Amino acid sequence: MCQSNLFIDIGNTAVKWLSNGQYQSVLVSEFSLALLPKADKVFVSCVGDKSLLQGLGGVVFVESQAQFKNFICGYQNPTELGVDRFLAMIATIDQYPNQTRLIIDSGSALTFDLVLSDGTHQGGLIMPGLGKLRHSFKVFSSDSKQLNTQQLADNTQDAWALGTSQMFIAAINTQIEYHLDKFGDLVIVLTGGDAKILSLRLNHALKLQPNLVLKGLLYYAQTLTE
Repeated sequence: MCQSNLFIDIGNTAVKWLSNGQYQSVLVSEFSLALLPKADKVFVSCVGDKSLLQGLGGVVFVESQAQFKNFICGYQNPTELGVDRFLAMIATIDQYPNQTRLIIDSGSALTFDLVLSDGTHQGGLIMPGLGKLRHSFKVFSSDSKQLNTQQLADNTQDAWALGTSQMFIAAINTQIEYHLDKFGDLVIVLTGGDAKILSLRLNHALKLQPNLVLKGLLYYAQTLTE
């Protein structure tokens, strides 16, 4: 009898899952086990609250590895690497073989990881995500997800929105342009909760992959049966 698998990505803001080729997502505050389909085995990427799955059977919490197939982690201590980043990287190795990849994850944190064409991870960067950036000063705190490229504002609210937009986009463009100069065949992969709106503001060819971590989980699980 064929076992059914469920793949879950628990972040700091949202819980996503993949079952029978269908992707679902809810905010962490709205999540309950009753939303999940039945499965024999559950593969989980968790950088958030593991207790959300308390009581669920057949759960495997995946962890970052120093080496996985031809992926070689660039961290001195691979256990420090977030499992979401690990899974995103092995997914891109599977999807874009023999190409150098810059993986940008725009979620609660903004992360960058460079993986060479041979699968060697060169390391990465971690910055505040858009939400964290916009709440970094209490007096200016904003829940806005808008990314505006207008230059100047004539009021404090818009000045904060425009300033944080330009800071956020400039940081990303700087990394993209640096790595494009160094690696002409670079594949830029964009994922995370803010990926879609961000993709509309970046003037570079990129691969938009909002469910990249789940695809990494699926690939990880498939390799266990090979």
